[in-house]
Amino acid sequence: MSCVEEAVAINREAFDAARTFKKGRAEGGLFVTISDLGGDFGLGRSSLSNGHGARAWSAGLGGLAKTAAIEWPSTTVRSIDVARGGRCASAIAADIANELLSGGSELEIGLGADGERVTLRSTPVAVQPGVQPMGPSDVIVVSGGGRGVTAATMIELARDTKAMFVLLGRSALAIEPIEAVGVADDASLKRALLDAARISGEALTPNELSLRVSKILANREIEQTIASITAVGARARYVSVDITSAGAVSAELSKVRAEFGPITGIVHGAGVLADKLIVDKTDAQFDSVFNTKVAGLRWLLDATDSDPLKLLCLFSSVAARTGNNGQVDYAMANEVLNKVAAAEHRRRGETCVVKSLGWGPWDGGMVSPALKTHFASMGVSLIPLAGGARMLVAEIASPQRDDVELVLGGAVLTGSSLVL
Repeated sequence: MSCVEEAVAINREAFDAARTFKKGRAEGGLFVTISDLGGDFGLGRSSLSNGHGARAWSAGLGGLAKTAAIEWPSTTVRSIDVARGGRCASAIAADIANELLSGGSELEIGLGADGERVTLRSTPVAVQPGVQPMGPSDVIVVSGGGRGVTAATMIELARDTKAMFVLLGRSALAIEPIEAVGVADDASLKRALLDAARISGEALTPNELSLRVSKILANREIEQTIASITAVGARARYVSVDITSAGAVSAELSKVRAEFGPITGIVHGAGVLADKLIVDKTDAQFDSVFNTKVAGLRWLLDATDSDPLKLLCLFSSVAARTGNNGQVDYAMANEVLNKVAAAEHRRRGETCVVKSLGWGPWDGGMVSPALKTHFASMGVSLIPLAGGARMLVAEIASPQRDDVELVLGGAVLTGSSLVL
């Protein structure tokens, strides 16, 4: 097992431990995660050298602790990151014990080898205008780019760069059935498909009918994304691929490289949700959400290891920074993305723009009408598609290259963000 595999496995083990912990008690108790990212959660210069890069893949423990603290208000939760610094296990254990017995009330605490105690703070920073590093000769691979929020942002990036966009998605493009052509809305499509099924003698269950309609609408959205990218002067190709399969990603990107040349940009926007409390979340739900983000990124990086990347842009979430009720897998996965981005930034230097964008809730995508109402009741502003797309383009062009882990929310309209 490689160092990265071992680091990734720690996340699942920690989730299993948290679920078992909660099933064993109604309330109260102490739950602590211990990570080894250099004593500053992988954010400092020193923590991302000396072999800590691979450990960034274990960073989901922070997202687990922050979500647990929300779901278990009567439990004391701490997320502690330690720096080994060549010290023996007993010395490190003594520092951890001392923090738990006499430390502060902060949720996230970093403990340096020199005794320094670090806590985290987000700072609002206005984005500075800069020169777009991507252009017409670039080939940008985009996971989850065929539909939704990622597609909307890529259309704006296409307008700015005129690059070649290869959109990776789960949906397989198919020829639309003749009975659906020219039929626009969901209800009308269902009637048209039912009428065609009756004529042919086919019995359609409600679930089968809904799946067929969803597939037609998904295909249309992908085709519209390609058309929109082309309309602004760029080029686009859609590829159906399982982003969690190393072999599938490698094979498809080899074809891309053969046809269009070296890959110079990655935008990892793929993501799914399966909201359940930690105690109720199944292994399958956790794996689906976590692997789409984490395995997807891992295989994209592996498949482009020899490519001259100029851009690595990851779609993270504010859930990674704060935790979120029912989204432990999503918070953990996006926290891994954040810390891997920090490690990649230090490894690649100035030759590659690396950003991990912790988006707040969008006015579209996976935010349902019910969720919109919920956010409104909390006073949380939704990110408009056009405004968020402009923010992405501005962040990529910004000369603030060291601002890697960002939180983008209602501040998107004023062109500012939170930097960790």
